[in-house]
Amino acid sequence: MISSWIVIFILFSMGIILEYYELWTGVLLLLGLLLSAYLLVPRWGREILISIIVLLMGFAYFQYRGIDEPDGLGNIEEQIVSGVIIDYPAHKQDRTGFLLRTDENNPYLKYIQVYCDFRAELNKGDQVTLQGKLEVPDKPGNPGEFDYYTYLFNKQVFYVMSLSEAEDIKKIIPGQGMCRLLNSYRAKMEEAVLDLLPESEADLFLGMLLGEKENLEESQYEMFQKTGIVHIFAVSGLHIGFLVLFFSYAASLLGVSKRTRFISVMVCLLFYGSLIGWPISVQRAVIMASLALLAHYRGREGGLSNSLGLAGMIIVLLDPYAVFTTSFQLSFMATWGLVCLYPTIKNYFEFKKPVWDIILIPLCAQLAVVPLLAYYFNLFSPSGLISNIIISYLVGGIVITGFAALLTISVPPLTSLFLYPAGFMIELLQGLAAYVSQIPGSYLWVKTPGPGLMILYYLGLLMLLAAMYYSWPRRYIWSSTTLLVISLVFICLPVGFYKYGILEVVFLDVGQGDSILIKTPRGKFILLDGGGSYYYAVGQKKVVPYLHHRGVRELFMIINSHPDGDHLQGLMETASQIPFRYAAVPETLIDAGEYEELKTIAQTKGAAVVTAAAGQHINIEEGLDLEVLYPPTGLDTEEYNNQSLVLRCEFGEFSLILPGDLEQEGLQHIAENGSLEATLLVKVPHHGSRDSLSEEFYDELNPYAAVISVGKNNLYGHPSQELLDYLQKQGIRVLRTDHNGAISIESDGKSMEIDCFKK
Repeated sequence: MISSWIVIFILFSMGIILEYYELWTGVLLLLGLLLSAYLLVPRWGREILISIIVLLMGFAYFQYRGIDEPDGLGNIEEQIVSGVIIDYPAHKQDRTGFLLRTDENNPYLKYIQVYCDFRAELNKGDQVTLQGKLEVPDKPGNPGEFDYYTYLFNKQVFYVMSLSEAEDIKKIIPGQGMCRLLNSYRAKMEEAVLDLLPESEADLFLGMLLGEKENLEESQYEMFQKTGIVHIFAVSGLHIGFLVLFFSYAASLLGVSKRTRFISVMVCLLFYGSLIGWPISVQRAVIMASLALLAHYRGREGGLSNSLGLAGMIIVLLDPYAVFTTSFQLSFMATWGLVCLYPTIKNYFEFKKPVWDIILIPLCAQLAVVPLLAYYFNLFSPSGLISNIIISYLVGGIVITGFAALLTISVPPLTSLFLYPAGFMIELLQGLAAYVSQIPGSYLWVKTPGPGLMILYYLGLLMLLAAMYYSWPRRYIWSSTTLLVISLVFICLPVGFYKYGILEVVFLDVGQGDSILIKTPRGKFILLDGGGSYYYAVGQKKVVPYLHHRGVRELFMIINSHPDGDHLQGLMETASQIPFRYAAVPETLIDAGEYEELKTIAQTKGAAVVTAAAGQHINIEEGLDLEVLYPPTGLDTEEYNNQSLVLRCEFGEFSLILPGDLEQEGLQHIAENGSLEATLLVKVPHHGSRDSLSEEFYDELNPYAAVISVGKNNLYGHPSQELLDYLQKQGIRVLRTDHNGAISIESDGKSMEIDCFKK
């Protein structure tokens, strides 16, 4: 069930994790528990002492191998670096990215992630000299946003270099030897695939066979996520398993000896691993396959769980940061489901017919990764438990025919003979994924589960495994099954049930723009603006990930304060992905051309577009008042900013003003007509520009705190120093999204709590 090597790997990894997060209390607690067990159960003394030693060894090993996170590491305006490209450059449209290992002695400059704003004809192994600006990657501003900083940190990369001109790169020596051979093979394979298959099929094929995901369409990739089969693009144990079967069968047809079979299969696996750059999942799979084949050819069957633990140990000894990567965690746990969970369930229920293997194999792999998929992708896919049964074998066919095409790349007629069937299977795969993703309930967006919930799930799974393996009384099976069911219920629980009775207002960090999420006390969600940028998709990269992190499956209403791009563009990106019931816009701007796309999206989703004007109250639910203070009906101005919606939100004794980008003219208007009253919080209008400073406005509100939604180092100089000085003089506490990240305010109507993502 759980082999000694798996236990050793887990304890060693726990030591690494505790040192990585500097959890000294956790170390002492674990040591205390182990020592207590040593005293209470003397017969397990030897095992407990070994456990303590392994845990401390993991802790000490990471202290020796790890690199401390630097304090105050700053950008370097101009730097010349030389080094070797150590991965296969990724080309996406007219951009190229690659990882450079430099000749620098400084550990923080040893590896640099490079991006070119042009297509650079470079290959793995090329020695190059680069000249450009080195920048420290930004940390995420919102929960749920992709943490690129930590992703690079776990690869020991601290700087990103962006190059805009081809002259900034000089190739010194092209890749030699094996690198040159592998580059040539990949180039020929890519050329053949793109020539023989339609573009969409070719992109999928290259993603599955070579791990090239750069050219996959966002919608296509998301479809595979929803159906729970996105793992097919992470070349892993599934691919290696099918290739081992293919190579072993081919070798047996040739009638060679067992030793020759083993060597030939290993050579093919090593070649394939080198061809795709040795991702962690492939390292684990190849090590396991090597050990399993060696045992098989020497007549010693079994021991797969030991192979898994040993493979894990080898990987973390080579790279202790591997423990923190998503691919390693998913790969290890899915394989654990196959080598431990699957045989235990099969033996317990005495399943003999092959049909049970077809069902149990993908089911056990999925059960082992359910909390991880919810944690990293905010998805629970019941359909994945079913679709994986068919898709796993389709993927096997594609991988085998793809590798056969790779072996015959120098004979084009043979290559096409294998690629055409692969293309047909890819068509079937796409059709099946599209069909499954449309089935109601096939997937659920779920809130990111906390550590306690994940521990509860795996505790239940381990108890179930132990009860079956050791034939414990049935009450233990029922108890562990109950734990699993409770965990799944909480994972799938609609997000509106959390913090019921609490009003939440979250100012998202969307750079230079506004985006505010309101959760009503009864669990409805309202999104006011969505940011926007001409340089990247703010809605897709920042707003939608946060909504998925929260497990939001539907927005009750989306509201646009005015149709400037930094408020509307991201809102439309979000609206195209998240269902909503109503869209509200200023009455004075309903005919603006910028709203045509929003109206089309609303019509497609069956949502109603409504207008808002001064004097209206948006009826959401009892106890929550959302009043429109501005603009008045018939307002005569062409300035979008001065037609911004101004909303006042009240819940019990809590109050908040949201004035969009209103400037002095509009602020003066609402201050003079008596619409304003004392307010606890205010969003500073127009990102704190000088034109939005109205002393009368703030005098009427007399707020406790002001939130400024603003981009870091923006071109407009927002917020103005004059505004900041005024707010400080008035004793108003200032919170800024560029400094504090997402700013969350919670209130039960009597008290208020403020929490910032960046403390």
